[in-house]
Amino acid sequence: MRVNLNNTMIFVGQARPSRIALAAVVVWLGLCGGCRAKKAAPTVARPAAGADLTPLRLPPPPAETLPEPAAVPVPTHRGGTLRVHLDAEPANLLPLAESDAAAAQVTGGLVYETLLDCRDGSYRPGLAESWDVSNDGMRLAVRVRSGVHWHDHRAFGVLDVQATVEPLLRAGTDAPVLRAELADVASIELVTERTVRFVLKRPSDFALRALCDVPMLPDHLVRGVRPESSPIARQPIGTGPFRFAGWEHGKRIRLERVPEYWGSPAAIDEIIFDLDADAVRALNRTRRGEIDVLPRVLDVHYPEQVEPTTLHGATNLIRLRSRRYSFLVVNHLHYPLSDPRFRRALAGLWDRQRFAGELHNDLATPIGGPPLEGDPPPPPFDRHRVATALDDAGYRDTDADGVRDHLGRPIRLTMLEPAGNRPFHVEAHGFALEARKVGVLVDLVPADGATILARLKHGEFDLVPMIWEGAPDEDPATLYGSGGAFNFGGYRSSALEALIDEARGAAGAAPRAPILARIARLLGDDQPAIFLYRYDVPALVATRVHGLAAVGDRLDFRRVWLDL
Repeated sequence: MRVNLNNTMIFVGQARPSRIALAAVVVWLGLCGGCRAKKAAPTVARPAAGADLTPLRLPPPPAETLPEPAAVPVPTHRGGTLRVHLDAEPANLLPLAESDAAAAQVTGGLVYETLLDCRDGSYRPGLAESWDVSNDGMRLAVRVRSGVHWHDHRAFGVLDVQATVEPLLRAGTDAPVLRAELADVASIELVTERTVRFVLKRPSDFALRALCDVPMLPDHLVRGVRPESSPIARQPIGTGPFRFAGWEHGKRIRLERVPEYWGSPAAIDEIIFDLDADAVRALNRTRRGEIDVLPRVLDVHYPEQVEPTTLHGATNLIRLRSRRYSFLVVNHLHYPLSDPRFRRALAGLWDRQRFAGELHNDLATPIGGPPLEGDPPPPPFDRHRVATALDDAGYRDTDADGVRDHLGRPIRLTMLEPAGNRPFHVEAHGFALEARKVGVLVDLVPADGATILARLKHGEFDLVPMIWEGAPDEDPATLYGSGGAFNFGGYRSSALEALIDEARGAAGAAPRAPILARIARLLGDDQPAIFLYRYDVPALVATRVHGLAAVGDRLDFRRVWLDL
């Protein structure tokens, strides 16, 4: 966990090779769809209720999209240097450390690789050449690929798989997101010099899918030592198409192409990640052609600073459809939040459509459930409808003091909000005002990230804003299952557990998709959390760059080629 300038809580999960950066993140970014590096705004007077937050709104500029990695052909052009902006210097380059998004952006899929490749929605060989599931579904045998070498020329093998996975199965690991993905794995066994066996706690296809996420580490460098003490913390050694070539602290990190790579070699000679925390300078350097890829345009620069007239025809604006979505964590141990009727009523008091345009520049899509398969429609913003629903559920103002009560006690909730985060405060304040109009008190309590995290873990909250960095075909049990590692609200549903079991039994992403859609509908109806938005991310890419792909808002550089 780390805390940034906006008191942001972050759990950084390892990326799939197709995603390059985070696989799962729990964070609050002020509902701004990309203000990670934006400093907290100074305190100003609160806007009057009903006032326009943005008097003049420009229409979104024209933007392109990127294909998924499987749709990009193998490049035939060779040579050149790709320059990519990196907005923060990583503390280290450990691929399993869930504390630094920048490290995953640099190494994921480029330096380090996984056993399986899920880039096209199906399981394909990666560092594993084949796998087999036992008839009872309780054992998964994986045969590793021969002829693969680490960048220090040692052979890759089953000991590397064991040294990587075993620590992730232990409680207290520094990679809780990956541990959650491997929740159905009981142990790992060495069978032959090229075969490992995963022993499962229950039949689960999610265990196989998790092998698309776990980057393999060299046994000879990580066994018996803490990761941060290993040489790979500063000089990563992987099996990927690029090797680490240098790190000038405060300036750049350089990767170079591996000519003897076991798969299809990369087309470009090197990738330079330019370190620059100044977002304005990075934007201007991209416009001048000094940076080829700006992975995220901050909300303060969109849309005015990325209009076609400002890009001079040398840079394309890209709009990335991310799986990042926001919601309010709801404490189900605190009545009346345990009542789905009450939660559904509260969900109708957040004016998503208005805020999406006025605060998020139309980069946020209002949702009414988790976007597991598509964007579930949000509940209507309708104060009269909410008041009627609360009356029907038995939450009435029996003593005529303007506040609804239950069993003689007024309904009063507390929402924790990140201190100094102005964008979220505007929305939260609007929500609290609407709640007051229907007779529900919501107190906003600012706190720093560490305090919010501690109170989440101890259940000392009513409502807490959060963002989850989703992934395709992910296991919803992590967030909403009864034993989910990030189910901070304590939600329980036998209907959900039955659907999750059904999803575990589906053999792959395609047959699992309709089950995930049913899960999304169930969660949208039950509102275990108050769902808010899914975010799109604007990025800039030089016109000389070809073959760039993305899964969500995570860029894939492996088949990039350049006009020279």
